[in-house]
Amino acid sequence: MEQLEFLKQELKMMQENIKRIEKYQKEQEKQKWKPHQSAVIGEFKHRIIALKQRLTLVSQITTRDLFN
Repeated sequence: MEQLEFLKQELKMMQENIKRIEKYQKEQEKQKWKPHQSAVIGEFKHRIIALKQRLTLVSQITTRDLFN
């Protein structure tokens, strides 16, 4: 199923983004100042919305669709 492959890709991207957030957080702990905005968190929020949309599409799959 094409939708399931897209879901796998989306989940991989989400995991990579979580790792980037953890790395970013560790790097910022060394700094004297703390940022209020970052592109890393913005990308994470975008991933969440994309994942939600992908889950909506995948939720429409039926058992019959798996065997067609």
